[in-house]
Amino acid sequence: MQVNDWKRIAEREAKRYRENKAFMRGVTDAGAIDSPRYRQKMKWVTAVDCVLAYLKRTDTEKERFFRLCYGIDGTRMRLGEKAMVAMSFDFHVSITTMYRWRSEQASLLVIAAAQTGALCPYGTGQER
Repeated sequence: MQVNDWKRIAEREAKRYRENKAFMRGVTDAGAIDSPRYRQKMKWVTAVDCVLAYLKRTDTEKERFFRLCYGIDGTRMRLGEKAMVAMSFDFHVSITTMYRWRSEQASLLVIAAAQTGALCPYGTGQER
């Protein structure tokens, strides 16, 4: 796998953040938190939470962009050209800067996912 593949996986899981949280609440309420699927979703939720905490500490604008871009707090934005242009006006930055932010945040997600064990890029894939 290439780094871009890992970024794509991380972005997909960031878009699923709210769904994963809802799934985890349901499983917790049912008392079945020992399932591998629950543990994997927990790792991804933890990775996204780590990135959010990091961005909140370092740059609140990028945190706000991350929340909007991946639909953390509400409806998911389409990451197409028109959405990025509209968001660039909201953030008062160039479209190039928006794409750079998105790429940086995907890299942060890959790092956080590797730390939580959601991605094992160089490991055997065994659960941690």
